Amino acid sequence: MKILITNTGPWGTGSFTVTQAISKELEALGHTVKVFFPDARLPSQDLDYFYSNQEKFIIWKFPLAKGGVCLEDFPLMIPDPNPRVKKARTFKELSQEELALYFDSAKEELAKVLNDFQPDIVECQHIWALNKAIKELNYPFICTAHHSDQMGFEYDPRMQPIAIDGAQNASYIFAVSEFVKNEVIRLYNIPPEKVIILGNSYDKTIFRPKDVNKKAVLKQFNLTIPDDATIISFAGKISKTKGIDVLLEANKILSPTRKIHFLVFGAGDLDQTLQTKIDEKYCFDRMHFLGHQSQQTLATVHNICDFSIAPSRTEGFGLSALEAMGCGLPVIATESGGFQEYVVGKIVPPSNPKALADAIAEMSELSRVEYRILSEHALKRADSFSWHYIAERRVEYYLKAIAHRNEFIA
Repeated sequence: MKILITNTGPWGTGSFTVTQAISKELEALGHTVKVFFPDARLPSQDLDYFYSNQEKFIIWKFPLAKGGVCLEDFPLMIPDPNPRVKKARTFKELSQEELALYFDSAKEELAKVLNDFQPDIVECQHIWALNKAIKELNYPFICTAHHSDQMGFEYDPRMQPIAIDGAQNASYIFAVSEFVKNEVIRLYNIPPEKVIILGNSYDKTIFRPKDVNKKAVLKQFNLTIPDDATIISFAGKISKTKGIDVLLEANKILSPTRKIHFLVFGAGDLDQTLQTKIDEKYCFDRMHFLGHQSQQTLATVHNICDFSIAPSRTEGFGLSALEAMGCGLPVIATESGGFQEYVVGKIVPPSNPKALADAIAEMSELSRVEYRILSEHALKRADSFSWHYIAERRVEYYLKAIAHRNEFIA
């Protein structure tokens, strides 16, 4: 089978991590996969990999320009930071002319891809913009709902009719969690039987328990942390959606004598996110901001940590928590959507610094035996997730969608 996967944005995001993992598993099952996504060729450590592998990765190149209208970079669904663009605008901020340029170009580029590749099925990551072009080009398609697209739906009324049309014309919709399935049914008026829960997994060759030199890792980042300190990782965009401000408030509540340090990974501008860092409710002591890093680096750092933390205000699945659990870390996460469906550790209310601080304090005081049991449970729960199984289930629904289309044509 030939499968085209489209992604609203480029690499570096959770949805693209899913795209890469699924495409790899589908290829292992004997299928041919191509991936279509936009990019403006901004510098990154992965740039050469994607641009030198254009047999698989079909890059929709930005900027776009036509008739005096120009789009310098691809727009975002919501105003959260993206590691591939520093100051991106959202779809909501585009003029009608800019939006028309985006859709015209998307349809033109995808028409070439469909004509050259002639896929049997198209899977669109997100119920959003690219499925509009696929539908107009009369190709069968399935959408995957990640929750960021549902956030975009509520943020951007102008895109709602396009998203609803895409959802209702998709053969099926894959939802990454029960929480997201319920959102999809409510927002797009979709019958429940059309929405299939297919969660996520993680790269078990990268995110796994391994022996690392703690002092060497700390030295790599020029960090000085006491040997008896509790170290907690945070992996996510530096945004209020991911709750970085809640973590800073919780850190203010925690006593400095506890020696708790946070290693914060993710793209985004802290000054822009907080608007002002001069706020007595925030505490930056023992907070180490290490920027966007590779999965390999993140996995290495997880292995010198005691816990991971995910204080999101809302979350469709929360892949970063599963990756941390794959390294044997219990996770402190919020009751904000997908987390409570699988996280092992502690679940707290979102936007509640006191509850978060209490959970951090409680987890840091576990005995060695209690911690070992929790860590083993986290690892076992993470290991139950499988990209191979998820890919096999996808193929089942691809075949159903293709058969349905063939019956309709006949």
